[in-house]
Amino acid sequence: MCNVLTIYIDTPTVFEPLPKKRNGENALSYLQKELLQRYDPTGKRRALVDSKTGLRAGDVIKVTYLDRTDVVGRVLGIKRGQNNVGTNILIRNKINRIGSEIRIPLFSPKLRNIEVLYKPEEYLSRGKQYYIRNTKLDVDDVEAYVKRQQHKLEKANVSKK
Repeated sequence: MCNVLTIYIDTPTVFEPLPKKRNGENALSYLQKELLQRYDPTGKRRALVDSKTGLRAGDVIKVTYLDRTDVVGRVLGIKRGQNNVGTNILIRNKINRIGSEIRIPLFSPKLRNIEVLYKPEEYLSRGKQYYIRNTKLDVDDVEAYVKRQQHKLEKANVSKK
């Protein structure tokens, strides 16, 4: 048999080891947190889709883009994720008696503002929101509906005084 003698010599390292950047956190969750911090530094959009206090299916919202165009519609559903940049909102409106649905990515850099225009007193069940299409529960022109509701409130406030 052959005896092999292994000699270890301390060789200097060429590069110094990199500092721990994520503190042992999973790379994907670390990246998601960094992206959320970049796209939503104030936390306003994250609070908007919070499951306890945020938007619900049935609310009427107005989305303003950076090029100053507006989209108004009733929220049909919200696709949420845990620390997820891919969260989006599905809204529906009728324009000239043609129903249109738009899925709006919440953390898009093209969005300027999302504003809640109306919260109903009674909500339909979440599942029923998807089945309002072409039924008696379907949305009408949402902007006209919100104006009518505000006019009713103003009229009620004037009559109380």
